[in-house]
Amino acid sequence: MYNVKLKLVIGLVFLLSFGWVAQASSPHPVPLTTKEPYRKAFQARISVVPLGTGFQSQILPIPAGKRFVIENVSAITRSPEGLRMEVNFFCYIDNNGDGVGDIADITFHRIALTDQGVFDGTAIASANHKVLVFADEQIGTQHFGIVVQARLNGSYTPEPAIVQAQLTFSGYLEDILVVQ
Repeated sequence: MYNVKLKLVIGLVFLLSFGWVAQASSPHPVPLTTKEPYRKAFQARISVVPLGTGFQSQILPIPAGKRFVIENVSAITRSPEGLRMEVNFFCYIDNNGDGVGDIADITFHRIALTDQGVFDGTAIASANHKVLVFADEQIGTQHFGIVVQARLNGSYTPEPAIVQAQLTFSGYLEDILVVQ
């Protein structure tokens, strides 16, 4: 029994000393590097004022040479009591890799609103969506932004009603490769 314990102790000492030597021979650990493209947090808000049943649009610019990776969209709409609002956005990404921003590269995204109630004659609806949407600022020689659209399901008298769709996009920017 004494021999077994002695051999076990000697074996442990040997293994631990070997680990210590390996650590001592490499006092500076190798730094880890990442191959991910440069990412910078980005958040932007945009408002659209619909005038009636036709879509009104606003363009949210994307910084030059960047792809906006959208991870969250939140929205609030304000409309006259008795009316509802439809809200959506669209953007472009070079889906087919041809370097031409065309109909094949557009992506549409609808916002599902939840009624919050009527406050002082203004109907409020809101949304908060976790998403993964890619929006390229440039495809070939064409430049794009995020287009936000809103419309009402009826007409209204502009004064004194508050009518507005407000969207906040959160995510990050990354560099996009531009083929020359």
